[in-house]
Amino acid sequence: MVDLEKRISGDWFELKEKAGDLYSLLDVLGLSPAEMRSAADRLKLSVEQGIIEFKRTVLSPVLVALETARYKSLAGDDMLEQEKSLTVLLFVVLVQRLLATDVLPRARPAGAQKSGVRIDDLEVSTILEAVKSRIKGNPDLRAHPAIKNILVQIQVYNKENKKMRELLPGIRPEMRGSFLTNFARTFDGIVASVRRHYATLVEEETAVMKSRTVDFSMATAPLKDLGPLLLNQAREIARIRSTLAHARDEKYKTREVLVRLYDSRHEMLRQIEDELKSYRRVCKVALQYDLDGCAQEIAVGFRDQIVGILEKQGRREEPG
Repeated sequence: MVDLEKRISGDWFELKEKAGDLYSLLDVLGLSPAEMRSAADRLKLSVEQGIIEFKRTVLSPVLVALETARYKSLAGDDMLEQEKSLTVLLFVVLVQRLLATDVLPRARPAGAQKSGVRIDDLEVSTILEAVKSRIKGNPDLRAHPAIKNILVQIQVYNKENKKMRELLPGIRPEMRGSFLTNFARTFDGIVASVRRHYATLVEEETAVMKSRTVDFSMATAPLKDLGPLLLNQAREIARIRSTLAHARDEKYKTREVLVRLYDSRHEMLRQIEDELKSYRRVCKVALQYDLDGCAQEIAVGFRDQIVGILEKQGRREEPG
């Protein structure tokens, strides 16, 4: 245990010393351009809750791996994989802190593209999940014309897809091309309709939000108070990462350490929830009417800002 505590405190001391500068962070964490590009791609997938969603997504497989330590020893490769994920998460959290504390400038989003996601790029499944989420929060939305049309079109899509799969085995080989082309045309029409109605819904929601709120921008939001919280998040992530590294190096008699690590998971999860609460406080100070919508805008704004940084660093040349 003494060796583990020394490892944790030593790793954190080194990391904290470098945490105030982007390029020092890159140096101490040793992420490659390829890893930066991969992280940017993963972060872009956090459509609903931005940076908050990304953190939960990265932590989930780490906690699943730690939970298995209750029943069997973790392989070294498994621990190394989770360490790498946590290294990426550490970088993202500490870059987020640099943005929040104005060490790195926050770019002002460009108009309608500030969400970083084009509706024309969204899959039907993503739109369906977004619609279900809205209905869960407000069941009366089932009567909204756009949502009604989306749900009907998805029913048609599922029906046509089932029909195609049932008929396909009986189609002669020379006819399969035209058969599939006809169904593809049908599916394209349905998908276009779903996206069109979803765009209408989003436009209406945006108009309502603008009418209810004082102008708000991530670039000028008062985010400095997030600095200590994000530093604590990074410290907790670093503790988990260092413990995994220690267990991997020691190899023997480490299951108890990993089980204790899993049992302490609530602290990390609590800090992420505290971050979301902090966003709401920022929104209240900024005189926003829709605190949930404003908090989501901050979370998505951090996502977009960090994706830009990751993509820029991902264009660096790999060392020879």
